[in-house]
Amino acid sequence: MAKFHNYYVLCPLIDQKSFLGVSRDKDSGNVLVTLGKNVVNKYRLSDQKQVGGWTSKDHITGTVVYDEEQDSYVGVFNNNTIKKWMEDSENLDKVKKYKFPLNILKLIRRQKQPPLIIFSNGNCASLPYAIENRKTYESKSILKEGEEIIDTFCLTIGKTDFLCYVTKYKKDEQDRYEIIHCQIRDELGDMDKFKLARIKVTRSENVYVVGELIVTTNNKYFVYILWNDSKMTVCDVETKQWEVVGTVPWISTMSPVSLAYMEKDHLILFGNNLDNDGAVILVYNVLLGIGSYRYPMKMYSDNAKLYCIKKRILLEATNHIGMLPYVLESNRNLSSLLGSHEIGKDEYTKVAHWAKTKDPNYNVNNEIKELIKYGLTERSICAQLITPLLQKNSADKIKKLLNNFRDIPESVLSVLLRHAINLLRLNEVDITDKEAAVSLFNDLFHNETLRQSQLLNYVLQISFSDALLIPHLRELLTLSDTLFLMSYISHLLTDPLIPVGVEMEDKLCDWCILLMDAFYQQFVMTKDEKVTQVLENVLNSVLYLTNQLFKIDKFLPVLNKLLNGKTTDDYNDEKLSYSIEMMEI
Repeated sequence: MAKFHNYYVLCPLIDQKSFLGVSRDKDSGNVLVTLGKNVVNKYRLSDQKQVGGWTSKDHITGTVVYDEEQDSYVGVFNNNTIKKWMEDSENLDKVKKYKFPLNILKLIRRQKQPPLIIFSNGNCASLPYAIENRKTYESKSILKEGEEIIDTFCLTIGKTDFLCYVTKYKKDEQDRYEIIHCQIRDELGDMDKFKLARIKVTRSENVYVVGELIVTTNNKYFVYILWNDSKMTVCDVETKQWEVVGTVPWISTMSPVSLAYMEKDHLILFGNNLDNDGAVILVYNVLLGIGSYRYPMKMYSDNAKLYCIKKRILLEATNHIGMLPYVLESNRNLSSLLGSHEIGKDEYTKVAHWAKTKDPNYNVNNEIKELIKYGLTERSICAQLITPLLQKNSADKIKKLLNNFRDIPESVLSVLLRHAINLLRLNEVDITDKEAAVSLFNDLFHNETLRQSQLLNYVLQISFSDALLIPHLRELLTLSDTLFLMSYISHLLTDPLIPVGVEMEDKLCDWCILLMDAFYQQFVMTKDEKVTQVLENVLNSVLYLTNQLFKIDKFLPVLNKLLNGKTTDDYNDEKLSYSIEMMEI
């Protein structure tokens, strides 16, 4: 589930047609905006301030990128000229020019390697090699007659770079699309044309493409295609396999739709709304094939450029570059997505030939395979296999088996929690003895030879449903078990020597809230001093964590000033409620 914050204007646009694009700067919090034919500005995303910029008499014809290897900025001028300059350069007209005999389409930035030059004929080369051999650089076009490149992407798998294009050409008075992908040679940065491959983008004669996007995830790259019947399809470029992701809701596919990759199996789409009287920004979950959030906009821009940088959506609007910060909550329940999808009739059902199909190769043990054949759900299989192992006290086998499941029943989860506590005999521990309790907590987390503690720590990282788990906890756990768990969780959250990751920290907070909700009446009704002490410790832990957040909130502005080379004056910060900045005009 994604949520958007307030919409901001990053910078105005003089002419939408002359806007060339946005790229990442060397500072992670800044972006380079190539605003027009003669202007490149640098903006800080946190406060939308311009922190640098350059102008040129020569026309800029490609998005300016940062060359990490040479610590310089590179741009395309007059379609066939490359210029490189440093950050402190004031006049780009005095920078040395490198003219090419071929037209240049764009530059692509690569991490820890020089940028790639993409020529209009489809060929490419690394920046240093292309500049050194620019006067003799000629290569046969890899594109068909009338074919043009509309999207490019470069990714690294292992130590090998790959280049992927989406191209468009006319055939029978209709737009046709193809995917071109090829390995890049390390020495020259050009294509290994013996390994070049093409994939046709086709479905049927009745539909056409309205949006496309190249995405890389987990060392694989995919091409997502949106069709005018609202179907989203994806092509695994490595295997050349096509799949239908689902139907895209809330957005009109009668006009072009802009796409960008968000993160964690989510795409951003921008297009007309269904009534064609405004625009909409849509968050689409490609794993589930449903829309998870929409943000209405007043004006629609045809073929608007769309980016996702540093948890922010950058959008080319009619007269400005807009910025929309977002938060992606990928660990929430599916109940929050109810009503966010639309039911559509699938008229392109694929018929499977079962006689020719082999049995699926599940990467699980034989016991699970046998139960899968009977059509049992994952929750049923988990409940049937875990229970016998609990009777044998097989902590290692339980943990190994749990790795095969993502949907663990809450009833099994509560039994596992009680089993781990009983194995460690934690109900006999005196948690009021602070030194002994801290020593035990550290031993439970750090001692890898204590298999029972590994099971407890593993169970605390499993996702659950609050409403389903609370009744089982009330039935199986005692008050003493609950007090120990709350003490252990609060220690994990506050001890700086325990390396708790962000995801586990989120789970621990959920567990603490859950235990408070489940045993609230017992906490209120009992007068045991142990209960009071544990609750006070939990309260102190919460106050400690919130104080740390307040300190970070106060420290961030000072750190931002230091990173930008500005000095801080403690006296002025105490006396003045505003800051003064000197600008050179």
